[in-house]
Amino acid sequence: MHKRWVLVMALALLLSAGTALAERAQDITQLCLYNGSKGASIKDDSYRTVWESTRKNGIHALEISAPEGQTIGGLLIRWRTWPLALAVETQNENGVWQSVGNCEADFLAQYIPVDGLPAVRLWDAGNAGNTKLQISSITVLTPGEAPADFQIWQKPSDKVDLMMLAAHPDDEVLWFGGMLPEYAGQHQKEVLVVNTSYAREDRRLELLDCLWTCGVKTYPVFLAYPDVCTNQRDRVLERWEWDSLLGDVVSLYRRHRPDVVVLHDENGEYGHGVHRVISEAGRAAAEAAADPESYPRSAESEGTWYVPKVYMHLYPENAIQLNWHTPLARFDGQTAYEIAEQAFLCHRSQLNDWNMQNGMEYDNSLFGLWRSAVGDDMAKDDLFENIGTAQAAENAKQP
Repeated sequence: MHKRWVLVMALALLLSAGTALAERAQDITQLCLYNGSKGASIKDDSYRTVWESTRKNGIHALEISAPEGQTIGGLLIRWRTWPLALAVETQNENGVWQSVGNCEADFLAQYIPVDGLPAVRLWDAGNAGNTKLQISSITVLTPGEAPADFQIWQKPSDKVDLMMLAAHPDDEVLWFGGMLPEYAGQHQKEVLVVNTSYAREDRRLELLDCLWTCGVKTYPVFLAYPDVCTNQRDRVLERWEWDSLLGDVVSLYRRHRPDVVVLHDENGEYGHGVHRVISEAGRAAAEAAADPESYPRSAESEGTWYVPKVYMHLYPENAIQLNWHTPLARFDGQTAYEIAEQAFLCHRSQLNDWNMQNGMEYDNSLFGLWRSAVGDDMAKDDLFENIGTAQAAENAKQP
């Protein structure tokens, strides 16, 4: 009897596994047709190549046809330009395109669910199809469970756990090490990465790949200030406008109310002026965000916020060293640092410039508590020490 029960259970598990496998979505990107052709530039793995639409039947559109016998369950479009609010259509039995809905313009890596259609057509709903589509890459899946690397982003909430102000795409792992895998991936904190500037559009998509690899599901903020290659603060502010930058960061603090903010080294790590300026702005904004007289329009619309804890990379006072080398269950026993190394490889355009900085001159495990409304760190092994206590909640209300 026992052997028969074991055999029945084993068979049930095999059938269950087979069903689960059958329900997994398949990648059919390479098999689809795009506006009637193979569309090599739209389905390659380079973010520097761009597919552009041409006007057809009076509109700029992208038509995607699944191979015979298969249907489309979802699309992931990586835009070269900012994303568009899209009209989504399919063909009826007479070959006429009919609407099946709209997709909002939220993310550069834009997920579009499609309910098992053999063909879809996308065009700019906000401009009657007159906008040229510029796409760096696309992924097309059949219906079913999407793979883990298929990016379905979430908008930031009005109460995030951790906000990281990083100057450029790749700084989020170079200088902050395993912080994103540790807190976003392992501990499931809501982490909002704010990116100040980038030199090329493809670096934004590299950043998204890096964040997703680290377990970040909250879409980052791109401030889009021009990159300035200098070690001088004043040279940066010749291109930027300090009051505008400070107002932007104040608004972010007030809108998303982070418990913890993490900033660059005050000297810009190796002296980069952009690192220095965004670190300075992050500190100044922590003071201004709590003051209703500073940026009063923002205070009126979003309220004030006193950030409970602000850390700086390499800050020598109230120092803390974080351990990125503990195996993480959510990453199958890999460490936060190992995941960060893998994530850094997503920044393909930067791989010849830098190496990860753990244990080196600009050690990415070393931070200091620049300001706290919830007391000093005692254990010194967690950015969220003292966050969540009754005293912390009381202290964080106002300065």
